[in-house]
Order: sequence, then structure tokens, then C-alpha cells
Amino acid sequence: MEEIVITGNSVAYIYNEISEYYTCVFLIEKMNRLFVIDTFCGSLSMEPIVRRLEKLDPKKEVLVVNTHFHWDHVWGNVAFKDKTIVGHRFCREDLLNNWQSQIDNNGQYISGKVEPVLPSLVFDKSISFPDDQIEIFHSPGHTRDCISIFDWAEGALYVGDNVESPIIYVEDPNLDTYIETLKLYLSLPTRKIFSSHTLEITNLDIQKTIDYLLMIKDGVRVNFDTANENRIHLENLAVLRSQA
Repeated sequence: MEEIVITGNSVAYIYNEISEYYTCVFLIEKMNRLFVIDTFCGSLSMEPIVRRLEKLDPKKEVLVVNTHFHWDHVWGNVAFKDKTIVGHRFCREDLLNNWQSQIDNNGQYISGKVEPVLPSLVFDKSISFPDDQIEIFHSPGHTRDCISIFDWAEGALYVGDNVESPIIYVEDPNLDTYIETLKLYLSLPTRKIFSSHTLEITNLDIQKTIDYLLMIKDGVRVNFDTANENRIHLENLAVLRSQA
């Protein structure tokens, strides 16, 4: 695990235990609250963050945010059973419904203890913490329950798995909604944009993602430079066909 300061008030914890990609967990330290964005693969993987939180102001509320229900973003919730966990209402529903299948399919990545600790503070459109200049909003795309976090003070946007470079994983068939989410990102006054599996991305990455989704939607034949990108693209097409 690598720890990197990424803004004046936030740190990225970068995990390399999954061979296909690295995964970022973020800690944002604000005036009144401490926001932990995603929790990776179990209690053991969260130990560095728990130790960091123990050194900070105990009067500050700790809020854990699940950007979506996928296993590599939520299994560490167990380390924060006594904290408020924020997620979209679909996240709570989909995490519960898919808990065992995600264990069955990816159990080799469990780090320490895991158990189904679900979001306890759920919302539909958005939830804001004005005193800390943090807004959390529904941003469906990669999955229907995706949410994003915008730190207005830092101009920092955290997009979960909605944007990756060089190619995204598409798991929800509603491409129009995905594109609208990405256009919303471009309208925000961002200075930095952080992704769970690419760390820092740009508005150009977002526009390329929009272009890619439009090509899929229009049935355009797409070829990438690498075998891995082509593999992911074919997987995306297969997922969309299966849900048509």
C-alpha cells in the first residue's frame, strides 16, 4: 500500500493486491468531518486508515462513503461498523442482493475480516455538508448506484469507477444516463479529478469516455491499441447484450 497526499486536505491510499488494476481509497480531512471514500477489501486493508483516524481530532465525525456496491469498494466497511456509512439507496439494495455472489467470485481478495455492513445513511439525489463544503450526489454510470463526491473548497471531484484510463468498465445498460453524468462532471469547476483505479484523470479523459459510449450506442466498430483494452471493450459489449 502506498500513501500519497493529493490535495491540501486529502490523501490517497493505493492498493496493488488485485493484479488487473490498483485501487484507491481516499481520506478527506475537513473542518468538522473526516470522509473515508471506499474501503477496499476488508478489515486488514483498512488498518492504516483506522490508525490515521485515531491520530486526528476525535471530535470530528467520521463518515464512510461507498461510491458503489462492488466488492473492492465495500468489503472494508466492517472496519467502520460504529461509523455512519453513506451510500445511494441502490447501493444498500445491490450490496445486500449481491453479497454472497461477490464473495463466491472474488473471495481470494479478502483482506482480514469481511461481513455485510451496509450503508446506514442513504439518499436519492444528493446529500450535502455545507459547513465542510462537501457535496455527495447520485451519478449513475458504471453501475446504477454510483455516487460522486465534490469538495468545493479544493475543486476536487472523486468519481469512483465512472471514469478510468484508458478504458472504462460498463455494467449498466443505460448509456444515455452515463453520458449525462459525464457531462455533469465537465460542468463542474474542477481543479483535480480522482478515480478509484486511475488516481488522477482529466477532462480530456472524461470527453474520451463520452465519445466511447457514443460509439457503443451508435454501434460503431471500435478497435483499441492493446489486447487488454480490446478485451475490456468486448466484455462491455457482452454485458450490454446480456441486459438488452
